[in-house]
Amino acid sequence: MEFDKAVLSRRTCRDYSSETLSMGKIADILDIARFSPSSGNLQNWQFIIVRDQEKKEKIADICKGQTWMSDAQAHIVVCNKSKEVEKNYPDRGKLYATQNCAILSANIILKAADQGVGSALVGAFDEYELQKLLDIPEDAIPEMVITLGYPESLDEDQPRIDLKYLCYFESWGKKEDKKDFWPVTKHSKKLVKKASQAKTRASTKSKGLIRKAKNKLKK
Repeated sequence: MEFDKAVLSRRTCRDYSSETLSMGKIADILDIARFSPSSGNLQNWQFIIVRDQEKKEKIADICKGQTWMSDAQAHIVVCNKSKEVEKNYPDRGKLYATQNCAILSANIILKAADQGVGSALVGAFDEYELQKLLDIPEDAIPEMVITLGYPESLDEDQPRIDLKYLCYFESWGKKEDKKDFWPVTKHSKKLVKKASQAKTRASTKSKGLIRKAKNKLKK
């Protein structure tokens, strides 16, 4: 998949199918993501791959009761070992270490989209409880939980602010009419098409949630 397509097609997935996501596919995703840039190439990240159903349910509970997470085939807990970064960059090392893990997390979900795998970034959790559940040491801070699995449906498209409202030139607040700069039509047709498909996906998602609710009631 070309990069633009991976970025434009990626949507948060909160509705996963029961199709097995192989460890090989997870390894492919993480193997590419580890080439993300980091401050001083210190690569201050480590992963905990969680596939055990009971643990996934406990993680979902720790993540503010987001029960949909337990349907994902895997949780990737991205941990930040920031000490060396802070040592090398005393003034801003803590920030750099967090930024490194954020860049890595973005590349994980983009590579997942490239592989046809759904994902969601979850940052709302009880840090202490997550560390305790997964035996994470004090010097490794859990920064992000990333859910992975094949999607039953994806969240609807979300509007994006037009580039011309996001850019200043040379200094804050300075706007110019750079007619050769604004790619105002480059993705417009794709976005219009995606918008027209949003209702269909929303309907599919609703049916999927209803089906899951019925299955749970049967149990």
